[in-house]
Amino acid sequence: MEAFAILLAAGKGTRMKSELPKVLHPVGGIPMVGHLVKELESMPVNQIMVVIGHKGELVKKYLGTRTIYAEQAEQLGTAHAVLQCEPLLRNRCGSTLVLTGDTPLIRQSTIERLLAAQGEGSCSGVVLTAMVHDPTGYGRIIRDPLSGEVIDIVEEKDATPEQKRITEINTGIFCFDNESLFRALPGIANNNAQNEFYLTDIVKVMRQTGISGGPKRFEAIVLENPEEVMGINTPEQLEEANRVFYARTGMFA
Repeated sequence: MEAFAILLAAGKGTRMKSELPKVLHPVGGIPMVGHLVKELESMPVNQIMVVIGHKGELVKKYLGTRTIYAEQAEQLGTAHAVLQCEPLLRNRCGSTLVLTGDTPLIRQSTIERLLAAQGEGSCSGVVLTAMVHDPTGYGRIIRDPLSGEVIDIVEEKDATPEQKRITEINTGIFCFDNESLFRALPGIANNNAQNEFYLTDIVKVMRQTGISGGPKRFEAIVLENPEEVMGINTPEQLEEANRVFYARTGMFA
């Protein structure tokens, strides 16, 4: 069975207050996206695709021929970004990882667990989640109260007061059955507070269209250490990510 990886690296990262694409800011002296590519290169992944947008030529210059590229000319959301890879992947069978290019602290073992869970369980998809004390700003994981299956992911701006009390959050990292992924993507709409095509809506679309549910469930793996997927959207968060990196590796900045 083949495996593919899509890295989302098209965002501007406005809050970084820098002209550099967010994924090129360094953690431990290496651009964020470089950490992810390095991890994937040492895994049985047949193809690594990077979705580029804002100043994408700089990302291509850094990564060179290590990956192939898809361009998201307009930033219309994460589902729209993944859809740019359809010409490269639509007729392939296997598992497709979707990772955000600004999560350089994720461990290879975590990615391997995600890939194994999708392949061995024949799931339509698996989402990486985390339990946090303060879920503010994150999408909330909605589970079936009886089966525990993931049935929806609701973004903070669209969540009800009750849903906002849920402390299991979406990390933005997934592994899909490739055929199921590209069957479901066209069904995602942008009728939300941001007017964007959210990849998180794929859970709901898969259930509505019968792609998931029943024997082909949408599952979740709960991350033990949320630091692996800490958000890096500001210079302060970048500094914290560097602190975590150097503490983990025993190196000094």
